[in-house]
Amino acid sequence: MTLEARNIQVRFGGVTAVDDVSVILHAGRIVSVVGPNGSGKSTLFNAITGLVTTAAGEVRIEGESLADEPMSRRVRRGISRTFQTPRYDPDMTVRETVLCGYFPLRRTGLLGTIFCTPAARREALEMEARCDALVESFGLRDCADTPMSELPIGYIRLVDVARAMAADPKFLLLDEPAAGLSLVEQTMLANEVRRVARAGIGVLLVEHNFDLVCQLAEHLLVLERGKVLLEGTPDFVSADPGFRQAYLGSTSEQEARA
Repeated sequence: MTLEARNIQVRFGGVTAVDDVSVILHAGRIVSVVGPNGSGKSTLFNAITGLVTTAAGEVRIEGESLADEPMSRRVRRGISRTFQTPRYDPDMTVRETVLCGYFPLRRTGLLGTIFCTPAARREALEMEARCDALVESFGLRDCADTPMSELPIGYIRLVDVARAMAADPKFLLLDEPAAGLSLVEQTMLANEVRRVARAGIGVLLVEHNFDLVCQLAEHLLVLERGKVLLEGTPDFVSADPGFRQAYLGSTSEQEARA
């Protein structure tokens, strides 16, 4: 299973935010998109998921184009994502928040839901059972009935990933999932990302924490001002002077390690 974004271009008025960017994600692999703020990383995610319209290029799953398919249809096709800032209702519990992730996949129509038909009841019970299993697998059982407003940021981001996984994705796009996390919380998150990849799901990761990126990703795509600066393995990328200047603000090996 392969997700391809080919020659993606996104414009906002006269500004080209992403220009001729391509990335390929295979099942079970972790690929990271890195670069300084404003380099087009999140805009690339938005183009892949259908949140913004592309001026050029194409997104494909297994060679089949997703052109003109809205975000909701792309979720059904197997693309799920998180956002830089987790979006949630602070009054909802962890379990309720994760359960929301199943809604794009529901088969019951509006009338069936309103009149609570037998099919609607069966589907609701199925979703609840799957939700409980997902909450358990992410180690969230002990806080399943806790309101989101009472969770530390590390658990909020973990719930965010679990909710994205509820859509049963083939490809998971994580936008700065480690932002604001402590070292312990980063380790917890990294373990879950690895577990997701081992389950055969392709993970596309945007993350500023380069040490974490190097721990997780097999392949890096470096963006600068909306264009591809270079790509390759973490070792190859981190050794490149152009990358150190653009991403780390350093041209010396000693400074890059600081």
